[in-house]
Amino acid sequence: MSRDEEENELDEGVEDDDFDGDSLESELDAELIEEWCPRCGDVKPHAVVKGNKIACAACNYEHTREVEEKGTPVQMSLLTGDEKVPGDKQHEAWQRLTDVEESDMIAYNIKLTLAPGNVIRHKKFGVGAVVEMMDTTKAEVLFEDGLRTLVCNR
Repeated sequence: MSRDEEENELDEGVEDDDFDGDSLESELDAELIEEWCPRCGDVKPHAVVKGNKIACAACNYEHTREVEEKGTPVQMSLLTGDEKVPGDKQHEAWQRLTDVEESDMIAYNIKLTLAPGNVIRHKKFGVGAVVEMMDTTKAEVLFEDGLRTLVCNR
């Protein structure tokens, strides 16, 4: 039996349903990409699920990866134009973006590395969602009472 025939015979016994989903680390390293994970708050290996949907190998959190044609992440806000204006739409956006488990919220401090999608708990302003990174040290955060700019990565 040739080497190709042996490999084909081995491949026939493995189906996609055999993957239990507990950890993406069992996927081939060649299929993993380094990306920011909002849940882990760090750059971690991710598997491409489908299209621009990726899943963190460390915590299995699935999220969208926005990319330009050249493959670099797009810096964009999680809010639409209507949601940037104070009012009902902005409050609805806050409710949608902060609908996470208490254990998934990050206690804010100035040293944190933040990314769009992170949900933080601030001592003064309460629960907020990072909607945009203005630069490497400033994050636009939507709190229940409106948008605020917080310093980070210091």
